[in-house]
Amino acid sequence: MTSQPLGTDLAAMRRLNDHAVLTTLWEADGPLTATQLASVTGLSRTTVEAVLPAMLESGLALAEQLRPNRAGRPARGYSFAAAHGVSVGIDIGPHGIAGIAGDLRGTVIAPHRRIERDLSDGEDAVAAVVDLVGALLEEAPATRELAALTVGIPGIVDASGHPVKTTVVPDWLAADIDAHLRRAFPEAKIAFDNDTKLAAIAEIESGAVGPDETAVVLRIGNRISAASIVDGRVARGAHGAAGEIGALGRVAWPQAQQRLTTRAAGQIERLFRGGDDLSDQADAAVSEFAADIADGLGALVLAIDPHAVMISSSIPAASVRLAEALRRELSGRALFLPEVRASVLGAAAPCLGALAVSTAAVHERLFAREY
Repeated sequence: MTSQPLGTDLAAMRRLNDHAVLTTLWEADGPLTATQLASVTGLSRTTVEAVLPAMLESGLALAEQLRPNRAGRPARGYSFAAAHGVSVGIDIGPHGIAGIAGDLRGTVIAPHRRIERDLSDGEDAVAAVVDLVGALLEEAPATRELAALTVGIPGIVDASGHPVKTTVVPDWLAADIDAHLRRAFPEAKIAFDNDTKLAAIAEIESGAVGPDETAVVLRIGNRISAASIVDGRVARGAHGAAGEIGALGRVAWPQAQQRLTTRAAGQIERLFRGGDDLSDQADAAVSEFAADIADGLGALVLAIDPHAVMISSSIPAASVRLAEALRRELSGRALFLPEVRASVLGAAAPCLGALAVSTAAVHERLFAREY
């Protein structure tokens, strides 16, 4: 005799059916009919048609009449309502803030923008994030509901997404920027991450670092920082501080940055672009800078034995020139010389990584709910 399924069994089965349909809609390139959904999910058409009304009512699915291929009644197509909410990625530091917005799938709907200003004060930083998020939401074509916000900062962030330590902007922790943003956006999933680790996530998402590769990401901008990728995943360590070799005084990355800034005399972008009038000066400056930072980079290379070193910079033309110079410097500092690659993501890298984290948070939240 077969026992009757319990209510909890039926509820679990319904959740599985919901998730199967939602996953298919999320991954589909265009609208699907109920028959197509049944074919892809392996569910019966009757089951699919029982699942869809709740998704339509919740706003996560859209229905439309499809143009018929032949004479007859047009079929109804269903698609994931990616415009039902907005995901945002922010990169903020003491010298400015940048942001990018995407739909629930992470497709960019408001392109990368950056505002240069002094944000070393915690309250100013909070206000800048709130203002930029508001501006990005204004560009959303359908809804202005913030679903997830990820903020990249120059500091150490723990496994739960909370900032725990920074020597660059200590007033942010004193002002509790985390709590302020959670109050400002109570309905959204809020998380923080280290800005360079977010740049590393962007390199993984863009395909510049392969799914199983080990790599060092060296980020050059207003400061020098690094992150490690091991077997295709960003390494975090016990406290979120993996890759923070710049904290070691003997590495002297801040001093190297200062020497480069002094040598550039306020024209650091022009220095990296070079040109006939600056060719010799630029070559010498870039070579000296590469030599100054190579010991720290070499230590990271020896520590994780990477397939590649990604040179990422917010300074135009810097990634390519530094990649060439650092390739020469690493040749005498590594047992196995990794491939040195120049990132093409530029200043947007941390924001793109933050947007990817926000999109993953949206996906997790959607598949944890019931319809």
